[in-house]
Amino acid sequence: MLVPLSWLKEYVNVTLDPRTLGDRLTEVGLSCEKIIKTSDDVILELEITPNRPDWLSIMGVAREVAAIENKKINYPKLKTNLKPKGDILPLKIHPNYKITPRISGIIINNVKVGLSPKWLVEKLEQLGQRSINNIVDITNFVMWELGNPIHSFDYHRIEGSEMWVKQSAGGEEFESVDNIKYKLPKGAIVYEDKNKIFDLVGIKGGANSGTYDDTKAVFIVVEVDDPVLIRKASQKLALRSDASAIFERNVNRGGTIDALRRVTDLILELAGGNIASNLIDLKEEEFNPWKLDLSLERLEFVLGIKISEKDVINILDKLSLNPKKLKGNIIQCLIPTYRNDLKIEEDLIEEVARIYGYNNFPKTLPTGQIPTDEIPHYKDYLLYDKAKNILTGAGFSEIYTYSLVSKKDLEENDIEIVDLIKVTNPVSLEFEYLRPSLLINLKKAYKLNISNFKEVNLFELGKIYHGKTLETAKEPYYLSGITNSLNFARVKGVIERLISELGLADAKYDISLSGKTIIFDMNFSDAIKNRNTKKIFKPISKYPPITEDLSLELNENVKVGEVIEVIKKQSNLVSDVSLLDIYGNTKTFHIIYLDENKNLTNEEVGEIREKIIKVLKDKFNARIK
Repeated sequence: MLVPLSWLKEYVNVTLDPRTLGDRLTEVGLSCEKIIKTSDDVILELEITPNRPDWLSIMGVAREVAAIENKKINYPKLKTNLKPKGDILPLKIHPNYKITPRISGIIINNVKVGLSPKWLVEKLEQLGQRSINNIVDITNFVMWELGNPIHSFDYHRIEGSEMWVKQSAGGEEFESVDNIKYKLPKGAIVYEDKNKIFDLVGIKGGANSGTYDDTKAVFIVVEVDDPVLIRKASQKLALRSDASAIFERNVNRGGTIDALRRVTDLILELAGGNIASNLIDLKEEEFNPWKLDLSLERLEFVLGIKISEKDVINILDKLSLNPKKLKGNIIQCLIPTYRNDLKIEEDLIEEVARIYGYNNFPKTLPTGQIPTDEIPHYKDYLLYDKAKNILTGAGFSEIYTYSLVSKKDLEENDIEIVDLIKVTNPVSLEFEYLRPSLLINLKKAYKLNISNFKEVNLFELGKIYHGKTLETAKEPYYLSGITNSLNFARVKGVIERLISELGLADAKYDISLSGKTIIFDMNFSDAIKNRNTKKIFKPISKYPPITEDLSLELNENVKVGEVIEVIKKQSNLVSDVSLLDIYGNTKTFHIIYLDENKNLTNEEVGEIREKIIKVLKDKFNARIK
């Protein structure tokens, strides 16, 4: 929405500079995206939220500016009383209140269609619109001024002086006022006379009923249309107009007569003519302002701060919500029909809060206890990401595969089709069953990649599915992988590191040889159920450690874990022991010595080393390399 500052100032005395005004509007929800400086004006480019169609008008923005600057609104003066003068031109309308709840109109005869005055052309150009003629320009001007779309028809082109409000059957041809032909979708709102569709209501006028140089009488219409039908037709036709943008947000249902009076005033002034009909205002119900109560106690409870009664009433009054104090700390407002967004008490609370200023709310910390229990179906994404990062760091690549597999896939993996979930209407036989294992598609992915890559290391963390009924159905997360470059020991080391890092002390997993590859499989959902989340942090020692590597030639049946345990038991100064390297029967262990109370000497370390070597020789027949 483009808002020229000069036009805005005609309705409210703006005292703020453009940048400050843009900032203040943004603070209250009317976001100022850009400030455009022209040779003789400043234009604000505002982003309008879907719930505020009233802001799609200069007057709507003027009301907001008046509220934040505590100013009064200068409304356009409406002169005509819409009473006919001279002969009456007949027009019979058959309404459909379900799709068009209100049609307000007037016929003006003896108009002179021509060029618009310079001021009108310039105002439309500021909004990015071109001038058509004085009648069309007036309807566009008033739409942007007041917010109600208006259309002018050549009265004499409405055949038989009779019109119907209908919905299109679908497929009808329609030529718009700019001579573009459309095939109408089903359900679009249209105006028909005895022989043709002459208007795509709420979106675009027809070429066969527009206002042209030879037009002598015009039928001016301000209507209220079903917003859903307008939006659906607009989307199906890929045709969006300024009017449809307003209608689909729910137009001001009580503003049709004022808009009609404003258009009539300007037509009589700029195009001449006389009113040639009684006021047409077809509706099943009255569209009047409605009452809405605000409790001061509720306001304080919701906002968490106390705003004085005087300030609340002042804010509501500045917003033209007509506040009135009742008994029991209740303020009753009379909501104007252009504020369709104000339906419940909380809407009024939001109005008070945004004008009071969210930045004026005191900064407070949340109170209460921090919840510790996990909610049902909770998924700790950080935990899952950490598991993935560990495997990625170990050289594996993550893949995502389909959750559906074929009967052939199951047979090739020796999986019985007993307790599996079958899709009732599969798109093909390739996607017939929900997967009972991640390894099915991991093996297929391996075969696809091995022809292009020498080393293939893949893993997937995802759901598998078991159980045919709601009572037996389960869908746990599994962590599975396949590799041709890591041996059994290294894969086991990766899994053990993952278990250690995530605190999965009770985790169970399978590692096996499949052809020339190693595969692993872990029920991740079960593994994380009893996860130990407690971490023990030790301060970094003030004293430096001494490290050394010890290479031992060991028999094949000697387990590395047993050797590490023996080394650790020889002294409480042995801080850590890990396997560094394997070469044939030779295994190299990395040993860290540390005393938390003082610096270790070479002599102290030497004594421990000799003790370690002696025990290893005696227990494992180890030979020092």
